[in-house]
Amino acid sequence: MNKQKNLIFYITICLLMSANAAFSENTDNNIKPASQLKGTLVDNKAEYINSDWWGKFNDPILKDHILKAANTNQDIKIAALKVLETQEIVRESLGKEFPLLGFGTNFARNKTSGNVSMGSMSFPAYTQNSYRLPLDANYELDLWKKNRDKTLSLAKGLEAVKYDEKASYISLTSAVASTYFNILNIDKQIQLQKEIINLRKDIYDLTKENYNYGLNPAIDVVLTDKSLTEAQSGLYDLEKQQSIFLNQLAVLTGDSSDSSSALKRSNIDNMNLIKDLPLNIKSEIVKNRPDILKSEAEIQKTRIDVKLARKELFPDITLSGSFGFNANSLSKVPLWDSYITSMGGNLLQVVFSGGQRKARLKIKKYQYEQMLENYQKTVLKSFQEVNDSLAALKFDTQKNDSNIARIKSEGENLDNIILKYDKGAISYLDTLQYRERIITLEKEQIQSKTDCLIDSISLYKAVGGKL
Repeated sequence: MNKQKNLIFYITICLLMSANAAFSENTDNNIKPASQLKGTLVDNKAEYINSDWWGKFNDPILKDHILKAANTNQDIKIAALKVLETQEIVRESLGKEFPLLGFGTNFARNKTSGNVSMGSMSFPAYTQNSYRLPLDANYELDLWKKNRDKTLSLAKGLEAVKYDEKASYISLTSAVASTYFNILNIDKQIQLQKEIINLRKDIYDLTKENYNYGLNPAIDVVLTDKSLTEAQSGLYDLEKQQSIFLNQLAVLTGDSSDSSSALKRSNIDNMNLIKDLPLNIKSEIVKNRPDILKSEAEIQKTRIDVKLARKELFPDITLSGSFGFNANSLSKVPLWDSYITSMGGNLLQVVFSGGQRKARLKIKKYQYEQMLENYQKTVLKSFQEVNDSLAALKFDTQKNDSNIARIKSEGENLDNIILKYDKGAISYLDTLQYRERIITLEKEQIQSKTDCLIDSISLYKAVGGKL
């Protein structure tokens, strides 16, 4: 009786283990959709964004757009889900390093007629039932550490995917900021363009009036009308660009482009140019770029793959075992008299594969050499991007300072123009034309300021967000 109780306890435990395994499988399959990840992705990724650095531009709206994009952008969610997917692939590989246990049941019913004979002997008809309740175990003896290397290789692949995710954050924040700065630039350009249109309209009206009094030839009227039409056409181009950039910013921040015109933004006049940017960047900072770190992880992965391909030349050793009960009657299954056990092993050595394994080893070696070359290429490209960004920032800053000085000088000269007009030395038409010249200079200065802002973003991206 005690043996039967022990057997029932054994069967119950096995059934519970099977049910728990099935429940775990079903639970793991209930993957949360990407929409439910909102608000959780950026919590542990604040260092990727370097949000403190974006506060230097003196624009909280920009920072809000960046944080919103980091939480809602689909590319960021895809990158995060890719990391989760790769983590599970690594766990799956790790699970293959452990024994495989299986529990099941088997029922068979054999019926033989009385016509079966063996030589001169005949067997009577009979019916036989077979009830089998085994617990099977299989384990690949990892003497050569093949499975361990597979897991290590996938783990290095996981590192590369994580660096891809970090690069996605840096790329996204850079795209949001660049688009935002372009919007502010165009907002100001539209404002100044409207002022130019008003001035050219006044110039056209005055020229036409002078023509009516015989003070200007007809060609002047035609030219001022053409100039007014060109200014209006330029305004349409600016408004088209404004609409496009607004739509881009809406999509980057996870919104519909239908409501892009309502996106909040400040004035570019209030934006600060970052003055404390370094003139030189240390190589240690550049080598922490995500693409360089990813390339290093890929080198390590391919090195492991080479070792693994070499170990594939060794034999596979598998151990197996089984313990359970087998009886011809269901009532006898719980009895210890019906137990069965088995143990065994298997060794498989491929003798001939048509050169596949050697070719696979050479492939992995070539891939490793490719990764080394790719690493060198990535490092050289990284330093080039940093130097290009520093050079662009240097010369665009000088150009912007020059434009500011020109506007100041022309503004002082405008005071002299107005004074001459008040004394009757020049016409009102001359003052209008000079005002337009100053507004044109202001447009150039706004563009050069925007170039400086975007240059700082390029430098931020070139150093992997670590400024």
